[in-house]
This record gives sequence, C-alpha cells and structure tokens, in this order.
Amino acid sequence: MNDSTATRRGVIAAVGAGVGLAGCLSGSDDDGTDDGSSEETDDSTELVDGIDATDLEARRERMPDPAVTVDWSEAREFRAWLFDDGNRSNGRFDYTEDLPPIDDDDSPVLEVLDGYPEQVDGLLSQGTTQVVLGQFDADEIEARLEDGDVYDVRDEYGGYVVAEDEGGEPIAVGEDAVVIGTEYERPIDARHGDRDRLEDVDPWMTHVLETLPADSLVTGEFLTPVGEAVDVAEIYCWGLSMADREAETATWTFVFDRPDDITDDVRSEIESVAAETHDLETDGRTLTLEGAVPEPPDGHQ
Repeated sequence: MNDSTATRRGVIAAVGAGVGLAGCLSGSDDDGTDDGSSEETDDSTELVDGIDATDLEARRERMPDPAVTVDWSEAREFRAWLFDDGNRSNGRFDYTEDLPPIDDDDSPVLEVLDGYPEQVDGLLSQGTTQVVLGQFDADEIEARLEDGDVYDVRDEYGGYVVAEDEGGEPIAVGEDAVVIGTEYERPIDARHGDRDRLEDVDPWMTHVLETLPADSLVTGEFLTPVGEAVDVAEIYCWGLSMADREAETATWTFVFDRPDDITDDVRSEIESVAAETHDLETDGRTLTLEGAVPEPPDGHQ
C-alpha cells in the first residue's frame, strides 16, 4: 500500500466510522421476494415492470413527480454538496455530524487542519470524494501546505486552493470545506451551482431526506442497497438516519416504483433490517420504518 492510498483510506474510514450505517442494513439472510412485479430473464437480469432493475435512468423517467422542492436557504448544508454523477453509480452518500476519532496519523484531515474535531461541523462521503465541512482559515491552511513536506500547492479551483501529495492525491481547501479525492471538482461545483445537485436531478431523494428526521447521521442511495441483505428490486431509493453513533434506534425510508410493490412479503423483508420494529408506516409508494439498531456483524464496528 502506498502512502497516498493509506492517507485516503484514513479519511474514508473516519467518515464510515462516523456514519456507521452498513450494519443497519444487514439484518437478514433472505434472498428477497418476488411478488410478480419483478422477474428474472434467462441471463439473470432482474426486471422491474419490464425494465432492468439496475437501469436507474429508465426507472427515473417512469417515476411520477413527488411535488417537493428544496429551499436551499433552509436545507442542511451537506445537501448542497451532493452531486449528480450521471448515473455512474447508485449515488450513495454518507454524512455525519457525530465526528469520529481519526486514528490514522497520516490522515489529510490532521495534516491540514490545526484542530480536529473543533474546526469541523460534519463529514460527507460520496463516490470517491470526501468533504470536511466547517469554518476554516484557507490562507493559513495554504501557508501550512506550502511550508510542509507532504503537499505541493498546484492550482486553484473555484476559490479553493488545490494541493497534491507525492502520489498525486489532491486536496482542495476553502473557507467552508476541505475536499479530498481525485474528483474534488464535483462537490465544489454542486455547492456553488455550477453542476447539477443530486436533488436537482431527482426530487425523490429530496422526499427521502425530508421524510427522515434531521439526525446527525444520514445515508442515502438509489436502487436496492448495494452489498446489503435487503434484496428487494422494486426499491427505487432509500435513506437512513440515526441520532448519533451510539444510537439504539434508527429510521429507514424506502421509496418504491409503485405503491403496489409494497406487499406483505416486502414489508417483512424491510422489517428484517431492524432488531425490533417500533413503527412501520406506508404512504403511497413510501415505506418508513422506525426500529432498534441491530448489532453489527462480526468484524464490523
């Protein structure tokens, strides 16, 4: 492992540890259910109403308008940094204000900030980028980068100073954020209105985020959760929120292609993500579950 990889993993681990949501979607070993609206072709391509379940754009075109809009002057700050990636991925993001310790001494966060977590308001991870939100003295950080031996200041982008380590891993520093990752331009452009934001492209994610409580830990994704035990192809998008990293309860919200997709079998599958169901509500194509957070699987924290 080279130094660049280790450094980048340091901040990724910090964000992941802060959000701590993966274990909350691992409550079932079932293979999912087939209620007739989804099917598999001979080449194992799963279909939802005749559309490839992984074809987000085709499914998006079929979804009705949820009639929600974002008041960006009132929305939580991290939402403005979420960017549309042109369906290159499922749009997974994780955000936390319950800041975890960073154990990696080579973390770029510790390298460029004089104080962590005092200067930091939240950590956001989406795709290959991580955004450290807060209030920073960009001139002071630039001087530290120039005086140090880890980063070389290379450029400026959208008002953010861009530096690279010897492995070519970039970091962009501004008054409101430190952005880490080779695609640092994307969240910066979204934040400043020069690129489509995730919620501009799909208001169903706005619906999810405004259905969930405004908790300290939030995650969201389109399509069925990748790599998790929930295997329901008809899930169009979903989100999860928790009060903090030690919370014993969580709220999950799932949006389906059609209201009829929420069958009894699907409800049972969704309930399996919680150790105990406290409340389960259905509103049209939206299912919201409040329940106890399950213990993480062995090997996960």
